[in-house]
Amino acid sequence: MSQFKPLQIGDCTIGGPLGSHTGLLVGSIFYDNHSIVTDAFSGSFNEEKAAGLIDRVNALAVQYGVQMAFDVIGSDPDAFSKFIRFTAERTSLPLLLNATEAEVRVAGLATAAELGVLGRCIFASLNEDTEDQELEALRRHRPAGVMILANDVGDPTPEGSCNMIEKYFRPMLDDIGVETPIVDLGVMDAPSVGIAMRGIQAVRERFGYPAGCAFSNCFPQWTGLSSLGREWVNLSLATALVCTRMAGGDFLHYGIIEKCRMAAHALGSAEVFLGFAAQEIDGHPLPDGHALLKMFKLAEAA
Repeated sequence: MSQFKPLQIGDCTIGGPLGSHTGLLVGSIFYDNHSIVTDAFSGSFNEEKAAGLIDRVNALAVQYGVQMAFDVIGSDPDAFSKFIRFTAERTSLPLLLNATEAEVRVAGLATAAELGVLGRCIFASLNEDTEDQELEALRRHRPAGVMILANDVGDPTPEGSCNMIEKYFRPMLDDIGVETPIVDLGVMDAPSVGIAMRGIQAVRERFGYPAGCAFSNCFPQWTGLSSLGREWVNLSLATALVCTRMAGGDFLHYGIIEKCRMAAHALGSAEVFLGFAAQEIDGHPLPDGHALLKMFKLAEAA
């Protein structure tokens, strides 16, 4: 088994022995069709509502004692820069720089460098379509974390993901000087969350890298569940979150930021169990403000 390689992202630490730190909860803001966005390409949005969502996540991270981050999404370089700047000025939590187009991701890196917040940013992500301009940008502007999408459609097994890391991503990471990536095990549909969980375990054991997935990706396709109503969707989403964390998931993408309270409560509950065992059995000192203490004071905090 490989030695664990924890990664510092701003004030958060992900990876390492299970339970020694909480998982990193990630929720998307400024995503496609987000109600707060007026025009995704001009970057116009409702600042009051956006600030309210950011404040909510900031408060939940403290209240529940879990690590949380913002997945900032953009479709246009200038708009993406506006979204990053607005979010970075209102939180000290980590930021994922996430966009579908290479030029937009590159603009995001440049903005983070200009703002001096690269030390709490994650580039999302390197994949099979990564372009040279992105690698060049990553050499110039090094974020705290670089995510890789280790999802081999030809071999979606845990072994296929590990082979993809070794044969495809490791040379790319060496080229830009990244020793420890964050590994995203792709999720295509609801049943494949189980395969992603096995992949997370395999990556952590073989490489020691922090690993996780966006289990939320499968829920829009789960039409039978959606017909039961939002409460039942959220129950299943919380189940996926806790199962993924118990499998060793270090980063946990719960989907749209509006679900942040549900996600914080579900993860906080799981971290009580994991943290107590890590402390009492493994001898790991838990970080200040850990969920183990915060979850028993929720009524007092409210």
